Amino acid sequence: MKNDKLKKVLESPNDLSGLRLSRRELLETGVISFAARIAVPGAITSILTMASRAEAQVAGSMMPFVTLSLSGGAALHGNFVVKNAGGGLLGTYSKLGLGKAGFGTEKVMGADFASSSQLHKGIQSVASAQALAKARLVALCTNTANDTAGQAALRPFYDLSGPLEKAGLIGKILPGVHQGSGQENIKPVFGSPNSMLDMASLDTMFGALNYSSVLADNGLLSKTQKDSLARFVGKMTSSQIGKINTKNTGLKTVLQEAGIKSGDIIAAGGASGVDPRKDANVQAVYKIAANTAVNNTTAVSAGVVYNALNGNISHGRITLGGYDYHAPGLRSAADTKDFNAGVQIGNMIELASRMNKPLFILVTTDGACSSETSDTSSSIWSSDYSSSLQFMIAFDPSGALTSSGSQVGHYLEDQSVDTTTLVGSRPDYVAAAVLANYLNLNKKLGLFKQLAPATLQSDDLDKVVKLHKA
Repeated sequence: MKNDKLKKVLESPNDLSGLRLSRRELLETGVISFAARIAVPGAITSILTMASRAEAQVAGSMMPFVTLSLSGGAALHGNFVVKNAGGGLLGTYSKLGLGKAGFGTEKVMGADFASSSQLHKGIQSVASAQALAKARLVALCTNTANDTAGQAALRPFYDLSGPLEKAGLIGKILPGVHQGSGQENIKPVFGSPNSMLDMASLDTMFGALNYSSVLADNGLLSKTQKDSLARFVGKMTSSQIGKINTKNTGLKTVLQEAGIKSGDIIAAGGASGVDPRKDANVQAVYKIAANTAVNNTTAVSAGVVYNALNGNISHGRITLGGYDYHAPGLRSAADTKDFNAGVQIGNMIELASRMNKPLFILVTTDGACSSETSDTSSSIWSSDYSSSLQFMIAFDPSGALTSSGSQVGHYLEDQSVDTTTLVGSRPDYVAAAVLANYLNLNKKLGLFKQLAPATLQSDDLDKVVKLHKA
């Protein structure tokens, strides 16, 4: 295809005829396969916006952000040792799966875990002691409605991708990506992100990165061409946008008509540094190889984390299903789930350490479980429970992180969350507390009121901000 078609479109922005290609031509360029992956033109305009904003962020890049969502209501308080208002142990943990007080504990990332915890064992199975020594974990004690007897759970609004982008966490090429979106129904808080790419296979990311990277600083389009394209998008009428969105053409075709095909983009470096299977550090941490299948679950998880750490995407989200694991029988199935969640966390921290990158991890779950009342730490999880934990984890390779406590909010002596604290019963306040800690680590706490209005006040921030960087 010739550049004259692109020239015609750019010089005659009201003439959409130049956007048409045959199905053969579309298949040749790979546009049809890409059309199902990302919306146009909204995604193109957001990518254009991100390209310029990412360039402005070079001088002060923000800490990569990845969310691990445990869908169903994980019993995190059966791993992390919750404390009372004074910071002391509860009289008993008989409903929290840990039995009577006096059980052994281990310090991991500055927080206390029960020695019987499978979550921290999963973390330690893959993350080095050196890496974990440079990480800090803080738990937030909150209350969510359970889903017993058909009652819908109070889904926590912990998708912070919108305010993260507004704060300046902009991917060099793409917005956020989400593995496992079918496992949950998360709603964004404090504003929606530009867009989110659902990823069940690495091919999804490769196609999106290959295509959208023509708008990045790789020399495939000149500044004049990119400026012309941006003006063209801005001048389009709503009816033109509607027509384009009903076809497998649109602005995707405009770019492809510039003579730029997937092979050209890859050769020019547009997709370099995005395939986790080709990176030695990722191979070592995630135990994958260059020939691992593109739809391998572990490889896809590695792709989310690797590209977040590289700054190719704005933020990553990995959802694991099956954490509504209360049921008659042995506790081993639930313990395996907790261990697997720990492996995910440990892999993230270890990869960040090997790549010498900082990382912020939000571990969120939509509820919890209570155990059969028992003095032992092996009792089964018997029912849903509204008292729940969310985790904030920060890692910095320089070791400059400190924490002023490992818990926000607290549990009462009846082993339930105190709902009168700032984060005790308000999911939006929990999200605000997470955002405040992230902003503080990035020296941007001054943006908090703008990004999370009508939530925490200035005096409240002193109570919820626990993570600090020297």
